[in-house]
Amino acid sequence: MGKRTRSMEVRTVQEESVELTDPTPLVIEKTGLYTPFPVHAYNILVEAKEHAAKDVLTCLISHLGYGKKNRMVKPSYLTICQKTGRGRGSVSKGIRTLEEFGFIRKITLQKGRTRKQNIYFIQESCYHANLMNEKARSYLTLFGRCQCGAVVRQGEYGIGGDGYHHYGCGALVFPLKSIRRNKFSPLC
Repeated sequence: MGKRTRSMEVRTVQEESVELTDPTPLVIEKTGLYTPFPVHAYNILVEAKEHAAKDVLTCLISHLGYGKKNRMVKPSYLTICQKTGRGRGSVSKGIRTLEEFGFIRKITLQKGRTRKQNIYFIQESCYHANLMNEKARSYLTLFGRCQCGAVVRQGEYGIGGDGYHHYGCGALVFPLKSIRRNKFSPLC
């Protein structure tokens, strides 16, 4: 038996200059689809391996805009189950987890004798790391130490002209890689 050889074809592609900027600005009309996505909350739920809660939060955020301009949404359990692809038990556990992390507040209203309606309020802590409770903040990535002595986590600092600044006090933040670490205490 002869050996099969396969001729390989080498293609060269010439680079063309492509303009990456689009001169037209993004304008979202009143009827357009736009929802402020809570990146911090999403990342924390992924880090905590709470994927059912992450899916429920994404579903609740997708319902913003159906009502008034507040952060109140009221999808039914059936709607949440359908949109997340999860069962009623997983959705219930996800809602409890979101409440524990402080990302939503749930109110149950009695409608008639037997029917209840849940109303969910998306909390500001979904968007701002400094408003999160301790359970949620424990999953944030450590960034560095502030001149005031505080440990600074992801989302608690901004970039200024002379370096990173702590939102809490305004002082400079030194990233962890530039801090001399004690082998017994990594933050000292």
